[in-house]
Amino acid sequence: MTWIPLKERINNLPLILAGPILRRTEANAVTVWVALKESRTVYLAVFDTSKKLLLTGSRKTIQLGIYLHVVAVTAKAESNVLASSENYLYNLAFDPGETLNIPGILNSSGSIEDITYPPYNLPSFALPPTNLNHLRIIHGSCRKAHGESIDALATLDKMIKEALIQDPKKRPHQLFLTGDQIYADDVADALLFMLIDASQTLLGWSEVLPDVENIEELNAGKRNILATHTAGLTSSLTKFNKISNVAKSHLFTFGEFSAMYLFAWCDALWTKPEDLPTFADVNLNASAKRKDITSFNEELGYLQQFQLTLKQIRRALANIPTYMIFDDHEITDDWYLNMAWCDRVLTKPLGRRVLQNGMLAYAVFQGWGNTPDQFEEGKPGDALLKVAAAWSASKGENIEYEKEIAYGVGLPTVADIRNNNPRGIPHTENNIKWHYTVTSPGYEVIVLDTRTWREFPGKDFDFPALLGAKGCDEQISKVVRNPNTKITFLISPGPVIGVPFLEEIQKTVKSVSQQLGTVAWGFDPEAWSLEEAAFERLFASLTLRALPTQKSRVVILSGDVHYSFAARLQYSATRPFESLEKVDTELVVAQFTSSSLKNEVKGIGGSHSLHTKGFFPIEFINKLPTSKIIGWENKGGKELEIGISYAIMDNTIQSVPWRVKGSPAVINLVEERIWHTILKIIEQPEWLYRIDFLLAKFEKFTEPVGSRPVEAISIIAPLPGQERKEFLEKYLAIAKNDRDFRGKWGHGKQIVGVNNIGEITFELIDGKEIAVQTLWWRLESWEKDKLLEPFPLTRCEVSLLFDDKDYPMADILKERFTLENFFKEPF
Repeated sequence: MTWIPLKERINNLPLILAGPILRRTEANAVTVWVALKESRTVYLAVFDTSKKLLLTGSRKTIQLGIYLHVVAVTAKAESNVLASSENYLYNLAFDPGETLNIPGILNSSGSIEDITYPPYNLPSFALPPTNLNHLRIIHGSCRKAHGESIDALATLDKMIKEALIQDPKKRPHQLFLTGDQIYADDVADALLFMLIDASQTLLGWSEVLPDVENIEELNAGKRNILATHTAGLTSSLTKFNKISNVAKSHLFTFGEFSAMYLFAWCDALWTKPEDLPTFADVNLNASAKRKDITSFNEELGYLQQFQLTLKQIRRALANIPTYMIFDDHEITDDWYLNMAWCDRVLTKPLGRRVLQNGMLAYAVFQGWGNTPDQFEEGKPGDALLKVAAAWSASKGENIEYEKEIAYGVGLPTVADIRNNNPRGIPHTENNIKWHYTVTSPGYEVIVLDTRTWREFPGKDFDFPALLGAKGCDEQISKVVRNPNTKITFLISPGPVIGVPFLEEIQKTVKSVSQQLGTVAWGFDPEAWSLEEAAFERLFASLTLRALPTQKSRVVILSGDVHYSFAARLQYSATRPFESLEKVDTELVVAQFTSSSLKNEVKGIGGSHSLHTKGFFPIEFINKLPTSKIIGWENKGGKELEIGISYAIMDNTIQSVPWRVKGSPAVINLVEERIWHTILKIIEQPEWLYRIDFLLAKFEKFTEPVGSRPVEAISIIAPLPGQERKEFLEKYLAIAKNDRDFRGKWGHGKQIVGVNNIGEITFELIDGKEIAVQTLWWRLESWEKDKLLEPFPLTRCEVSLLFDDKDYPMADILKERFTLENFFKEPF
């Protein structure tokens, strides 16, 4: 029950402080990331399951501190060596002659069971299959250490373990973490206390931060003024533009960011749960208020819960190819939200330093494994690693190294942004590129960077373009599409297709706040659809890059919003937005959102409300939102007459010209038809699409008869393709709140608002190709305040057909009334 600083424990810790984490994995190359407490050359060997050596590689760690040495080592061949669908093993060795099974390397005993699954005695993985119907992709986002309830990322351990027992070819093939892998801006006081302690020990020096006059303000729980006023950060600004205390323990230094990743991915640096620092440890000589102690202990309880799942998470991350992309919380809340935010933060030395430290840490702990080629000798990533090591060796005192780091990560000045044409964040060839692609047989994955390729059209507080025209061209249009590609996955940290009533709130709040002369920071006004040109350009780019294929399919994986759902978009165009010529093209899009891994929120306005109420805030409304959109480019944005609107007044039909403005000029016919009796379109749309939000598949389960088992037992989950009924009936039989879930409109059937993780598969059902998102989450146990293990509960199916009768494209332009039958139709 006593907190022990890391400096008193470091010599007793194993060599490996975090990892191994399996990163980018291809037919000719495998990358593994690991953090060590001593310098080593790390050797990676890849084998088939009979232990035949297939690939080798080595790389020396970079030194970021006395006890912090990091490497992403790649084993590579000139040609493809690994085959689709097959399972493979890998091992690490360290000079001089150390291996994972030597005591003191992975743990004190020398056992490597912490990172392996039976039947294998080494970490393992499988390449994706050539048949998409056998593919299994996992995705999730938003993992706050002191977020409420149990970390859903631990579910991955159950998925891998059970698949290897039942059918190794059905193991998950890839994991995509789609943003907010850490929360730099919202940190529990006890955790920051441990991170400060770890940073000083691991690096061996303390970073001197600009504009900090009173170092007492750097203590855990005391940083809110520095974060909000000195650095200009906005995480503590509420929806009502008041200052909360969220940023009281915001990460500032590079060492703190680095330690956060180590604590998030492994339990090696943690003390025992009962030895975590107390309120008295963190707040020496401070007067204790009851509410402060209560809040501290609540955070501490969630931290202990987080720590208990780290062994499962470490094992899972060692056994699945893992890909990552930032959203905002890796750096700070609202990162590059709009031009006003850039003005507020980038003009402040402390604000710039926080961004720089967060981006450098992201490069080392996430970006390196995504694109290891960028970090090879002579490449921008390699240059960044070397200058980071040199800056750390100078104890953060070399200003020239600091400038080189800022340049390498692409940290702009306000002048850089304002002088860029169009106004947005500039890039050079020597900056790290955070976006990337992954190609596999039959599909491709385009991972978007929607933070550092933003443009800021309009006024300083206007909605941002998450991808400007240059960014869309760089990240989508220029990516060569293999003609054999059947599915394009698009990783967008925030949902491209968002829940309508929530995005309407963002529009309304921005409009009202502008009229009142205030700022709506707390409403996060940065959804894709809020900036119409960027939204329409995205779908136009996706259709045009698929040419000469006229029909293409896209699956969008997103997170960010702290709830999960599914939607379908079908798009048809004769001239997509900003297209130079006429084409006939169609697109079917499945939007799958999975969030949060660990950041659910109870109470009014929290994610639990959405879990019970669904897409509409009024619980008894049982319907699904839909949109029917028509659009024209309308260059110049002037008023465009598109048809005639008819209405009935004094029992007489009145007509007025129907006009739209803007470029693009878009109309949601569902909304327009609320206000207009008849709409006659004369100017044929250049593109049109429909958006349908989906309900989970209704599965009827038999309710148990008689008394129910009260004891929580482990239930094997169904593998993809297996009949779900029997497995789920066993699980529901031991759940306390199963009746809330049962039924067509049950809790979690529209939106899942508790911690969850998404599984993506493809199936052929009754001749219909479908994409499936199965959300794994937990029902309640009969034990007081306990949850059952996670289970694949919510299953949403998205049709990939272009002529699906359930989503007729002809209905978009179809009017309910015509002038001829208006008076004959009943109202």
